[in-house]
Amino acid sequence: MTRLNSGEIFFALGLILIGALLLAGNFGLVAFNWSMVWPLVLILFGVWLVWRAFQPARYGGALYGFGDYQPDLAGRETRSESFSHGFGDFDLDLTRATIPEGKSSVRAAHGFGSLKVIVPRDLALRVRANAGLGDVTVFGEKHEGIAPHIDSQSDDYATATRKLDLDASVGFGAVQVLRGD
Repeated sequence: MTRLNSGEIFFALGLILIGALLLAGNFGLVAFNWSMVWPLVLILFGVWLVWRAFQPARYGGALYGFGDYQPDLAGRETRSESFSHGFGDFDLDLTRATIPEGKSSVRAAHGFGSLKVIVPRDLALRVRANAGLGDVTVFGEKHEGIAPHIDSQSDDYATATRKLDLDASVGFGAVQVLRGD
């Protein structure tokens, strides 16, 4: 899924529109008050849901970004993948994926809830994990609060023939990265 196909572009455009309306209200160009924000947010959210309904689904699981999401990666070669989800629990089990020789990358972005990424025990790994508000745990190291982040790299990353760059982020909630069996 490209960044243009994700909910991130919708969220960004919504913020830009609301910000532009607030700024125009400050300059007296439009009569804007906060009672207009919620209807505008609901309209934009509805437009996004309609747009998402016409997008082809790449993986089974949640409906339009709501609910629990667990893509089935069994046997799937994962060289450069991007996953995104809106609300609920998002479990990404990379132990079932086929990660080829060389450098691979996976990006997992989640809006609200819990994001858990399970990586193979024998894989060289570089992790960038962050949250807007909540907590981030990578292999037992935990940071929490506003904008927590952890950057981590396995000792064998530089010399490994098979390695993964993992970027895991959540807006509000928790990110957990752990090794599988």
